[in-house]
Formats: sequence, structure tokens, C-alpha cells
Amino acid sequence: MRLNPTTPTAARTATPPRSADSALDEGLLHFHAPEPDHALAVHWFSLAAEAGSAEGLAHLGWCQLEGLALPREPLQARERLEQAAAAGSVTGQFQLGRMLVGGWGGTPDAARGVALYTAAAAQGHADATFNLACCLESGWGCQPDRLAAKALFLRARTLGSPLKAPGLRIRQRELDAVRDLARRLAQPGLLPEVLADRQAEVARAQDLARSPTRRAMRSHQQRARWRRLASLAALAGGLAALLAGLFGWRNQQHLAHDAGPTSTA
Repeated sequence: MRLNPTTPTAARTATPPRSADSALDEGLLHFHAPEPDHALAVHWFSLAAEAGSAEGLAHLGWCQLEGLALPREPLQARERLEQAAAAGSVTGQFQLGRMLVGGWGGTPDAARGVALYTAAAAQGHADATFNLACCLESGWGCQPDRLAAKALFLRARTLGSPLKAPGLRIRQRELDAVRDLARRLAQPGLLPEVLADRQAEVARAQDLARSPTRRAMRSHQQRARWRRLASLAALAGGLAALLAGLFGWRNQQHLAHDAGPTSTA
């Protein structure tokens, strides 16, 4: 029976499961069915949330965010996802990360969104892993790190994400580094630590590049390079003049033997 979201009492004619987990499972069954019944899924997610399921609450917020059998209410969806994420729901972390990066239902906070993607990706969430890779590739809410992004795109594919990165290309010289990084990111519990270390390295490199001492050093190196080039140019000019004088003298010696009047007669 397919239910209309405007008649929630009809959904409650179904016998409720005995636990939050079984209510969540029933909701997921309808949510991911070949022909999804979002109204019935929302009914079971509501029961799961009422019974204390963080995942049930997250899925309820997700349905509200997307307008699936519920009016689309980003503000309330964000509140529900905040609660679910705080309770440890990986779905809540991912969906709240989307809202924060996109600025839906409130003020954007890309850095916190990236942190939530990282938490969900560390638990093996495929789409959170993909979105985290997108952020690292573009520098949304984090320092840009294209090698880590490519490693995470590979991991998202391994985890089963159907999302595709347009134009993704791993160069031959990057292949070993990307594969090694992907292996490290796949180890349980290491993903946040590895990414945090890389972010710190990128930040240090950027600070060094922006520092007055570094700029002065680069300016000094550039001046020294130009002086070397000028010296080489002067040396080349001197050698050219020397060679020209040498060949000119030899040509004059040769012309002395043939010098004199000429006649066309």
C-alpha cells in the first residue's frame, strides 16, 4: 500500500516494530526499494527517532531536506541533522556536512562541513569520502591537496560510491604516491590523522612562501640568477668578438695575396 504523506494516521495502522533498530530497518527497506515508498519510510524513521535512533532521526532530517514525503524545510532539517550528527549518526554527519558546505538552512560553514565529511569518511561512508575529495581538490573549507583528493576519489570508488569525478586524471609520476596514500587512508582510524598532518604541511608551506624572509630570499635568488645570466651573456659576447676578430684577421691575410688592380678585359 502506497501512502500519501498527508494521511500519516494511515501509516500507523501498520504494526510497529519492537525496537528502534527494527523500525529503522523497516524504513530503510521502503526508502531503498526499487520503487521507494517515501511516505512509509518516513513513518518508520519517525518511530525509530522516537525510540532513540540517531540514524532514524538523520534519515528523517534527510527526507525533510530533500522534500521526500515531507514538506521541504531546510531549517528544521538542519536542526534534526545537528542532533543526529551529535549522537554519532554517520548519515547525519554526511548530510549536515552537505548543508554546511552548501549553506542550506543557515549560515555556511565549509570548514565544519569538511570536518563532518572527514568523520563520516573515517567510518567508511562512500559519498562522504567522495565529497571530501571534492573539497580537498578545490580547497573548500580546507587547504587544497590534490594528491589526497585523488587518493580519496579512488577510495570512494572502492567503497561503492556511484559518483564520478569529471576529468579525474592521475599522472604516471603521481601514481605511486596516490596509491600509497589511498592505502594509508583506508587503514582503520588513520584517515583523520593522515589528512590533518597533510593539511598542516600545506599550511606551513604556504606560510613560508608568504613570509617576508622567504620573499626576500626568493628575490635575492632571482637577482643572483639574473647576474649569472648577465655574466654568461657578457662572456658569450666576448667570445663572439674574439672569434670575429680572429676570423677577420685570417681573412685579411688571405686577401693580401690577391690584392691589386683587377680587370675585366
